[in-house]
Amino acid sequence: MSRTLMRGAAALAIALGAFAFAGGTASADELTAPVVVPSHPTGADYVNAWNESGALAGAGAAGLASSAWAGAIPSIVQGALG
Repeated sequence: MSRTLMRGAAALAIALGAFAFAGGTASADELTAPVVVPSHPTGADYVNAWNESGALAGAGAAGLASSAWAGAIPSIVQGALG
């Protein structure tokens, strides 16, 4: 029972990781941190700053998830084989 459960969990983890990797490729090449608001901002400047901050947070989250997945692969393989 536990071996079947472990294999099912490993397969689910691999499928979720592949799904997250395919959908979570974010790019922040054009963004710089910290986001700068001009000295006399308009409403559009605040909206742009908000959007850039969200993009930076999303790119950071995608990087964190991909790093965690890259570190989890050896653990999953070792657990499946051992």
